[in-house]
Amino acid sequence: MSGGTLQEYIRQKIRIEQKQSLLGLIEAAADMYRSLSVKRKKDAEDLWRKNNNCAALREAMQDLQQLEVQWDAFLQHLDDELQLSAEILDREHQSKYISPDTSLTDARTGETVTLNKYLEEGRKTLLVLIRQFSCLLCRLHLKELEKNQRSLDAHFIKVVVVSFGCQEGASHWLQETGCQYDMLLDPERKVYAAFGLGAYLKKVLNFSNMLHYAEYVVDNMEFPRGLPLIQDDMFQLGGDFVLDEQGRVLFSHRCQSPIDRPSVEDILSAQ
Repeated sequence: MSGGTLQEYIRQKIRIEQKQSLLGLIEAAADMYRSLSVKRKKDAEDLWRKNNNCAALREAMQDLQQLEVQWDAFLQHLDDELQLSAEILDREHQSKYISPDTSLTDARTGETVTLNKYLEEGRKTLLVLIRQFSCLLCRLHLKELEKNQRSLDAHFIKVVVVSFGCQEGASHWLQETGCQYDMLLDPERKVYAAFGLGAYLKKVLNFSNMLHYAEYVVDNMEFPRGLPLIQDDMFQLGGDFVLDEQGRVLFSHRCQSPIDRPSVEDILSAQ
């Protein structure tokens, strides 16, 4: 199967808008939770352990475990074939310094700016690199930061959101989220690459994550939908990085999945 064919397969088969796509596993898992009268993967696992003496249940659990192995192996195969993050994987370490002269785009005005504009004397800058405009977990993370704004201010930490997307998509995202933080665009993913952030199918769509995403469905939380004409990359990973006024990295958190974001307490510990 050629790379082009794989890319087309992924575009057609892994889409949140398409009920028959691979992401249908999220809804299937949500149905499973509802049938068990639980809302969390952990609660389902506790229930299974308590009823482990049931032979039919043990057999069903073995089938589920086998499906997980096959699912994750399939995604790993796609990662290996596509090499989405080949350049990132070749990096021995991530940057401990981001040049203040790094050229970016102001998401609200479209103006070309440098990072230096957002590095203030006596303050730290928290760069929140989001995965994609329709990432629910990114939005929840930013809401958590907004809830703790007083603590961030007390530690002299300024939040700046970074996306690799286009300005039209950013405008739509800002309107939908009501986010008041400064937002920068990094279409060439220079900052993403400097921090060693790549794109991976398995890290985003592994079986365990899909069961976790189903918890949001059970909670009646709707996954955001992307704009049809705006190209995005749902497999890009994000991260949180605190810089000092010279661009030195004081705190680094490279997300290993969409679920993996640092706590506010961890961020506040940046020295």
